[in-house]
Amino acid sequence: MPHITHASIAYIAGRLISGRDIVSLYDYNRACSIDIPSLPVAEEKTGFDYVSWSHMKSGAGISKYKYDLGANNQINISIKGKTFIVYMQGNATHFMGTVRGDTIYIYDQTSAGHFNFRMSCPAVEP
Repeated sequence: MPHITHASIAYIAGRLISGRDIVSLYDYNRACSIDIPSLPVAEEKTGFDYVSWSHMKSGAGISKYKYDLGANNQINISIKGKTFIVYMQGNATHFMGTVRGDTIYIYDQTSAGHFNFRMSCPAVEP
């Protein structure tokens, strides 16, 4: 299901770039809200199980992450500032995107489609 892949990428990239917890995502393309626990391997993504991650920062300010989504699906994420590129390991699928405020914009180069999500985060206590 491509929309689950897009939502998972939006969640991971949004969380890494914003540094905030995300409670749910609103999928503008499908006009629906997605609860984070409904995503595949939600426990690992919610807790950011760093055993499943590898991280490297380059001299050019690019952070690179590898994440195992389970079922032989691994993604490689490169982040510079608010921009990210995601490669699905084992096939030619890749995505580009950016995070602006509470909105995550994703371009799926395989389907040539644009996908937009809004992050809902818990209120910050003063």
